[in-house]
Amino acid sequence: MKNIFVIVLLTTLTLLGYESGGAVPLEGKIIKSSGGVNSLGGILWYSSYMNLTPPRHFMKGEQLRITLRGGATWVCVRLLPEGADATHPIGIINQRIHVPQNRVITIQLANTHPNIQQVSVHSGLQAFGRGISLFNENADIVSIDVSTKK
Repeated sequence: MKNIFVIVLLTTLTLLGYESGGAVPLEGKIIKSSGGVNSLGGILWYSSYMNLTPPRHFMKGEQLRITLRGGATWVCVRLLPEGADATHPIGIINQRIHVPQNRVITIQLANTHPNIQQVSVHSGLQAFGRGISLFNENADIVSIDVSTKK
């Protein structure tokens, strides 16, 4: 009975967005993030981010497959370099990406991004002044898979 309660509790917390100590599959390995998956900013930002510890180089040609939860139809993605101010529009790699029905967006990196400390997805009305979509909803990161597949 105790195991069923724990499973129900964890499932409920995950569905509500309270995820701590989340993991990111990177190149076939599970790498723990320092703070798990977090979300903030309300309707204006709808930010979901995952801190990477240690920071990681994302290489030109790598593919990011980001699985999302939530109802957003459009997002922008950012790779925040180590030491950069998260409140500035630094490291945005796409202005607007359509979220398909399977909730997995795929990004082929056209450039190398060194020392990335955080991957974030933004779907709010005014995230970095981009006006992503007037009637958008939140998009929370579930997982990030990085590969060299084309």
